[in-house]
Amino acid sequence: MMRKYAILFFALILLTACQTAVSTTPPPPTLTPTTEPIVIETAVPSETAVPPTQTAAPTATLPPTPTETPTPFTVGFDGVVPMEMKTAVTTLMQAHPDQFALTDGDADVLLTLGQNGAIGEWVFAVAAPFPTFADDISLADVQAAWQHGELVLTAEMATILRGWWGDPAQEPTIVAPDALIDTLWQTQTSYDDPVLTIVPFEQLDPRLKVLAVDGNSPISVFYDPDSYSLKLHFGLMGEETAVTQLAALWPESMTNRHDDQLTHITMTGPSGLSRAVADRMEKYGYQYPGEEIAPIMQAADIAHMSHENAFAPDCPDPTPTGGTTFCAQPKTIDLMTWLGVDVVELTGNHLNDWGRHNFLYTLDLYDEVGIAGYGGGRNLAEAQQPLLIENNGNKIAFVGCNPVGPWGVWAQADEPGALPCDDYSFSLAQIQELAAQGYVVVGSIQFLEQFQYAPFQSQRDAFLGFAEAGASIVHGAHGHHPMGFAFSGDHFVHYGTGNTFADQMFSLGTRQMFVDTYVVYNGRLLSTDLWTGMIEDYARPRKMTEEERVQLLQSVFDGSDFALGE
Repeated sequence: MMRKYAILFFALILLTACQTAVSTTPPPPTLTPTTEPIVIETAVPSETAVPPTQTAAPTATLPPTPTETPTPFTVGFDGVVPMEMKTAVTTLMQAHPDQFALTDGDADVLLTLGQNGAIGEWVFAVAAPFPTFADDISLADVQAAWQHGELVLTAEMATILRGWWGDPAQEPTIVAPDALIDTLWQTQTSYDDPVLTIVPFEQLDPRLKVLAVDGNSPISVFYDPDSYSLKLHFGLMGEETAVTQLAALWPESMTNRHDDQLTHITMTGPSGLSRAVADRMEKYGYQYPGEEIAPIMQAADIAHMSHENAFAPDCPDPTPTGGTTFCAQPKTIDLMTWLGVDVVELTGNHLNDWGRHNFLYTLDLYDEVGIAGYGGGRNLAEAQQPLLIENNGNKIAFVGCNPVGPWGVWAQADEPGALPCDDYSFSLAQIQELAAQGYVVVGSIQFLEQFQYAPFQSQRDAFLGFAEAGASIVHGAHGHHPMGFAFSGDHFVHYGTGNTFADQMFSLGTRQMFVDTYVVYNGRLLSTDLWTGMIEDYARPRKMTEEERVQLLQSVFDGSDFALGE
């Protein structure tokens, strides 16, 4: 009990002490009101400081960061690249200036030799002046000619070969492009010692003879691109993205030799499916006369034949001998269809031998089997019409006439026959008009038959007149004897091919013959390929031996209107 009171007493003393300590602290100052209000400034963001009755100021926008324009890839060319390919690539780049730009310095992409990133191949040809015996050369011999400085070349071609085969031991002869052909002809002095050049395929000229390389020729109907050795593959090297983008712009491989721009035309001499020829067909089958020339004619885009006889239902069975009034049994047309004849020349001397009515029958038969004719017709107006053919983009026109008759073979206003040449004015005007329209004109003249290699002056005048008027090819299908050649600029004249299917075996000249294959490329005559044959068994040409071929070429070159070394 006493302890409880003691605790209460002690608490009372502590409480009194606390109150005394507080009362000794000075009172706080008294705040006196004033007439000026006290403003307390508070930091407020600017966006919210605008009175609600005012419109907010536009929000400030930073300018966009500029987009950097990509720099075009640069493209360069190796010196070995042909000019035509450079031009094609440059034209393509100009259509895409945001992607590519041409440079002479270091480039992102280099067009050069090789299969890597391949974009194309370029085909070249070995050539010599047209009057040359040689038909073939090995690649090793071509490369040796380069090493020994024996080639005549343009500067561009020499640069290409230097990059292809290396520096030669001796420098070649370099000439301007427009002087190449003249230099070759002036330098070569014999038929058996050709002066060689190499040119891109599309730069060939009818005044040059193309030599096959190891048996393979780029102008041949039998050309094998896979095994041809005188061609270059070009590709792209460099930055991967640039190579991919540039290569993607080519839908197909670039080349200077397009099959779809090539037309091969085979042209032959006079034929008559009668007498001994018909006799052999009766004995051995209708294919017998044409077995050796069939591959050439069948492979051609346009195969020509000058058949001088009319087909006649009443034509008698053939005999090996007979007169000079001719007809052919209708069944023998099977030889023409099997050979693939597309065009028949109707300028021959014997078309109306069996009566004009049978020539009308013949024209109907040609229509029935799909063989087109020119140089003759059912009447004069039809005979005057050119035969127009388009093949692989090439426009070919055939025209022809007969200046020598006989009178009974010429077409009249209402009678069938061959077109008379008269003074040639009609044909010359027609050739000029067709050439102006972009046609490669083939002009045929059924001239006076001559048994010699050289033409007469009147024949020169007529044939060269056709060439000067614009005929790219002037063809003599009349002669039973092969004849020489001539050029008018780059227009080609062959005065006579000799027989094709005939039984005239009484002399060497009447047995010798040509099949001319004309190579038309991209709208112009590019080259001529000569197949030479010897007629056997009074009916059929066979391929000549090398010795026989040289003998024929020697004779026709000597009889031609040109000379080497001039």
